[in-house]
Amino acid sequence: MKILQRYLLQLFFPVFVITILFFILLLQLGDLFLNLPQYLQNQARFVTLLRVMYLYLPKCISFAMPLSVLFASSYTMGNMYAKNELTSIFASGMPLAVLVAPLVLCGFLLSIGMFYFEDRILIHFQRQKIALVNSILEPQQNLNSSDLVILSESGKVVYFADYYDDNQKELSNVLIVIRTESGDISTVIKGNSAYWQTDHWEVTDKSIYTFTADNDVLYQDSIDEKLFSEPPETFQRNITSIDEMTIAQAKLFINNLKKMGLPYHEYLSQYYRRFSFPFTTFIVLFFSVSIGGRFKKNILLMSLLFSLALAVLYYVTEMMTMLFAKWEYISPLAGAFLPLLIFTFLSIAMLRIART
Repeated sequence: MKILQRYLLQLFFPVFVITILFFILLLQLGDLFLNLPQYLQNQARFVTLLRVMYLYLPKCISFAMPLSVLFASSYTMGNMYAKNELTSIFASGMPLAVLVAPLVLCGFLLSIGMFYFEDRILIHFQRQKIALVNSILEPQQNLNSSDLVILSESGKVVYFADYYDDNQKELSNVLIVIRTESGDISTVIKGNSAYWQTDHWEVTDKSIYTFTADNDVLYQDSIDEKLFSEPPETFQRNITSIDEMTIAQAKLFINNLKKMGLPYHEYLSQYYRRFSFPFTTFIVLFFSVSIGGRFKKNILLMSLLFSLALAVLYYVTEMMTMLFAKWEYISPLAGAFLPLLIFTFLSIAMLRIART
């Protein structure tokens, strides 16, 4: 590594450390004051609030990392240009791409590190933080659900119910359809309600209709209810978040949604976002090294404004594509990676016209 490249890194990292600490502080205060009235109303202890802030720390690092890298790099490049250091470096014959190569490499390594950091550390902290906050603000969560359609046994058994009571483990106005391997309806069971009995559902006031190969309908008095073994957890209101799962757990969760015939596009786009978001740090470096050298005055203010403007533009674009993926206008993969691709091409274009 050349002396000038080491000099650039020596200027970058102190600013980066101070910036990420500043943004972490802002995020911690924002999260605290957002829920402060509820904390006071529920008489949360000071030690409990400190633990909430501690558990929120990895998430703050994840949010602050791209913005901190963007600000630190743009400020460093702008400050070097204001002091005519960049002009001297370019006059010596060193291209911009060579100068910032170690910085871009650091951004790539940070992106790889953030991916594993989020999957191995952040998820566990976030899960504990959400559980702790819910215990303070919502001691009893409502898991009841309504208008249910659940596919079980790879679609061979279909449950319809108007309402599920989690406390009583009861399905109201239940209809169970059993299908053959070819998808034809074999048996229909209709009942006023169904109660969970250790390992199966017991249907009350049931009517059983069996369809024969000759298109006749036969009425039965009884049926082996051991067939109805879908666990009650399947019928609960879904409060699961991909942000609380590891990559492997999220993949298994989405596969289960597909098997049960439930909507999964939103969760799948969030799953893909887990792969795309860490590389935001790498992309923003391209913008900062190409734009940062254009600031001649008010370097600190202009770098901060540029960082905030670019962050807002990126997150708004990502929010729109994720919504389109949720509404199935675009694929979940496009919803997660389209903002990354758009800003990658923009950053490369800006780098090509940057001063060098």
